[in-house]
Amino acid sequence: MNQLVIARRTPSSSRPLGVALAAFRSLGEQVAAWRKRQRERAEMFALDEASLKDLGISRAQANFERGKPFWRG
Repeated sequence: MNQLVIARRTPSSSRPLGVALAAFRSLGEQVAAWRKRQRERAEMFALDEASLKDLGISRAQANFERGKPFWRG
């Protein structure tokens, strides 16, 4: 005889959803960090020579940072 099995939702069955949400949140945080890094590099690149000197950064260093991909720290 075939029996119908009814799946009951238990607290442990919501765990994959929690894991997915945590991964999604982590991805969002990573994208936010990439955008911040990209924005900071653009701002540094836009600084004048005197401001760069105050920070102890040469124009060559600013150009090097600006040329890095956003995902590299």
